[in-house]
Amino acid sequence: MKRSLVVKLFLVTTLITSCHQSEKYENASKFSFQDFKTTTKLNAVTIDFDEPIMLPWLFIKSDSLLIVHNIRTNNLLYVYNVNSRKKVGEFISWGNGPNDLLRIKNMQLVDSDLYISDSQKRTIFKYDINDFHKSTDDIIPIEKVAVDDFFSNLIYTDNGYVATTVNPNNKRLVFFNSKGEKEFTAGEYPYYGKELTAIEKMEGFLSVIAISPKHQRIFLFGLSTDLIEIYDFQGVLIKKLHGPKQVFPQVKEVREGNVYRISAVGSIFTFSSPLIVDDEIYVSYSGHQHERNKDAPERNHILVFDMDCNPVRNYELSKPIVSFTVDPETKQIYATSNVPEYHMVVFE
Repeated sequence: MKRSLVVKLFLVTTLITSCHQSEKYENASKFSFQDFKTTTKLNAVTIDFDEPIMLPWLFIKSDSLLIVHNIRTNNLLYVYNVNSRKKVGEFISWGNGPNDLLRIKNMQLVDSDLYISDSQKRTIFKYDINDFHKSTDDIIPIEKVAVDDFFSNLIYTDNGYVATTVNPNNKRLVFFNSKGEKEFTAGEYPYYGKELTAIEKMEGFLSVIAISPKHQRIFLFGLSTDLIEIYDFQGVLIKKLHGPKQVFPQVKEVREGNVYRISAVGSIFTFSSPLIVDDEIYVSYSGHQHERNKDAPERNHILVFDMDCNPVRNYELSKPIVSFTVDPETKQIYATSNVPEYHMVVFE
C-alpha cells in the first residue's frame, strides 16, 4: 500500500516537473529581481487635493499639472495643480458626441501634443496641452484620426500609429499611416511549449505598449505573462526577455452553447503602465492574482530597464499602486493608490 502511494507520488511529481520544464519561451533571456543593480524602498506621501480624484485610471504630468483620467464620471479628465493642491477643472465629456470620449486606452504626451486613444470609437485624438494650462472652457481636439480596426492600445509614432491588436486575423502589431490607414501587421505570438487557439493567443498575450522614436523601438510588456518583447518600427522582433517571476499565460477558451469565452482561472497579473523617461523604461509589476473583490491587483514594484531592457533599478513601494507617471525633470514618481480608497501619492 505504502509502495503504491510512493509510486503514485513519484509519477505526479515527475509529471508536474515535466510540464513545468516544457514551458519555456523560445530564444528568450531570463531575469529575476536579483538581476537589478539596485533595490530601493520608496515611501508613499499622500497628496491631498481640495477636491477628490474620484476613480482615476490613467494620468500624465505636464509641468505643475496632473491630467487625470477618471472612469464613471460625466467628464473624463480632471486636472489638478500639484503645487497649489487645487483642482483646475473638468474637461471632455463621456458620450457619443463628435468631441466626446467613450473608452480611453492610452494617454501620450509628445512635446506639446497630448494624444488620447479611444478604443470604442477606434480613434486617436490630438490636443494642445497648452489648452489645459490655460484652463480653456471647451477643450476640443486639434486633430482626430480614425482607424478601421479594433485595437487594445494605439500609440502615436513619428510617421503614423502602431497598435496592439484584438483581431485574431492580425499578428501582434498593426501599423497605420498618419491618416489611420492600415499599412501592415507584424509579429508572431510567442511559443512556450503549449498549443493555444487563436483567441487564447490573443487574450493570453495582451500587452501594454511603449515606444521610443529616438531608438526606433517598440516595447511590449505582457499583462498576464511577464514577457517583454522589443520590436523595431518595421515590426521585426529584436529581443525577448522573461521575468522576474517567469509567469506564463493561464487562459482557456470555453464554449457555452454557441458562445465562446476565455477562462483565466489562476491568471497572474504582471506588467502595467510602461513609460520611457530619458532612455530608461519604468514599468509597474504585480505578480499577484486578480482577486474578485478588488478593483485591481496590487502593484508593489516599479522596475526600471535600459533601452535593451537590461535590469537597472527595482523600486519596492510602501503602498500598492494602480497607475503611475514620472516627472521628467525631477524623476519623482506620482501614483494612484486604492488602499484604502483612491487617492494620489508621490514616492520619496
